[in-house]
Amino acid sequence: MKKENKFLIAIIIIAIITLIGVIFFAVKYPVYKANKDAENIEIGDNIDLEDTPLENIEQSIIHYDDEIGTLTIPDILLDNAPIRESVELSTLAKTIGHFPSTSIYEGNVGLASHNSGNEGDFFKNLKKIKIGSEIYYQTNYGTKRYVVAVKEIIDEENWDYLKATEDNRITLITCVAGQKEKRLCVQAIESYEGMNYGQ
Repeated sequence: MKKENKFLIAIIIIAIITLIGVIFFAVKYPVYKANKDAENIEIGDNIDLEDTPLENIEQSIIHYDDEIGTLTIPDILLDNAPIRESVELSTLAKTIGHFPSTSIYEGNVGLASHNSGNEGDFFKNLKKIKIGSEIYYQTNYGTKRYVVAVKEIIDEENWDYLKATEDNRITLITCVAGQKEKRLCVQAIESYEGMNYGQ
């Protein structure tokens, strides 16, 4: 093999290694860092609210457009996105919306957001989420960590995933591009150490 050919092969190999490194730092590293940062989020109930038993939280104390908390999903680079009460278009234009018919903290928390065309397109990358991804829901009542167990395309009139549940879970709903009558539904269950969700 001629020296010129060996040199060319070496240059190609170096270029491929460099390209792989660039792709990792451009795509994978931000997700890796977001997950590492999320490890510092303190999970648990707010002990300052001992006078308000969490199972007795009254939905009536939350009013239209009140600030509920924030949502963090490291795998799709969503960090402390604001959540407000209501899924009216005026609310969804700027924040994630909370379905008033669902739980605030204990039980099934239902949230909705746009995924394009608005300032409030917080779920633009929700289609990239995977089974096993972690979701952090931070409120005045405390912070819960959930693990994604369901990712499905559903009919826009299908409200089954927003029904009350005995366990703690979070349900995220957004539109599906090009399918006006469909919705992407992601449901995650509160995670405990040692739980396995098929990762």
